[in-house]
Amino acid sequence: MVRIGNRSYRVYSKIVVEEIEDGKPTDSTVHQGSGGGFEVFLSDDEATSIDKSEQAILQTAWPAMREALAQHMAAVSKKKLKSQQDRGEGN
Repeated sequence: MVRIGNRSYRVYSKIVVEEIEDGKPTDSTVHQGSGGGFEVFLSDDEATSIDKSEQAILQTAWPAMREALAQHMAAVSKKKLKSQQDRGEGN
């Protein structure tokens, strides 16, 4: 948890590695999934390699972190601007 002023923020991350049905692409390109998360598909051989699996996790974690940070900073900026406007500042 991160505390800024009187507010607290929860930073949450979840990584899932799961077996899927055959036929999915294994081109190692990171895609943004329908749920908003980032994903990459590995072949069976790649998934049994700790180095390839670790690389896939790092490849998907980076854009997820950047997206979360961008959304957070946009929300903080809007709150800060509204607070300044409510106090009559920044005009």
